[in-house]
Amino acid sequence: MNFDPEQPAENPFWFRECFLMTMPLGKKAINLRELLHILRDADESVLYYHLLQSRLTVTQPVVEYPNDFALWAATALQDSKLAEKLSSFDPFEYDHIAAVRGAMLDILEEYLWDLPSVPWARPGFEFHFCEASMVVIRSEVPANTLKDFCLGLGKVGLDSVYYHFFEARRRLGMVHLDDFSYWMETNFGLPELVEAIRDIDGYFYTLKEIRDTLLRLIHQHLGDLCGYPE
Repeated sequence: MNFDPEQPAENPFWFRECFLMTMPLGKKAINLRELLHILRDADESVLYYHLLQSRLTVTQPVVEYPNDFALWAATALQDSKLAEKLSSFDPFEYDHIAAVRGAMLDILEEYLWDLPSVPWARPGFEFHFCEASMVVIRSEVPANTLKDFCLGLGKVGLDSVYYHFFEARRRLGMVHLDDFSYWMETNFGLPELVEAIRDIDGYFYTLKEIRDTLLRLIHQHLGDLCGYPE
């Protein structure tokens, strides 16, 4: 494809950094039934934190548990079957957080129905419910061209990848719309690259894997803009 990497964007891209101010709620679940009861009435921000935002609180491990609920089932309840069910749950299959909550409750209720006894966590491994406020900081230098963007994407922290790839969906109100592909589409067109980015099943990737995938896709569609290896 013939594309000028120095073509200026009509609207430059501003990378943003973010960090969380996590707030424990003083609520905890010691067994699966308690988890279910608290989730029924918890604010949507609590569910959102444990499904998505919590991946910013620690260095994201390369494991098969993409959310706090699956990780708790595996480590605290020692229930690999439940952990697998919760790991395969993708909140981006739903249009709004209320539908996400309903799907989560269905999984837990159905699982509890078939159990002879309620799984309990070991002492010290209770599930502690939290929510978070996000602080966002705009970078000082914008990306005026796609080459600038590509170089910037390779340098920014993973918190920036999270903000533009995940938080954008909440901010823009569309589950399949991220800041990266939206900027490329509105400034350069690039329909094939835009579609490839929106096809990334990012919920099951680490933040580093998402960034590597983005750089790889740009390289595949537009050539060597930022030194991505062959």
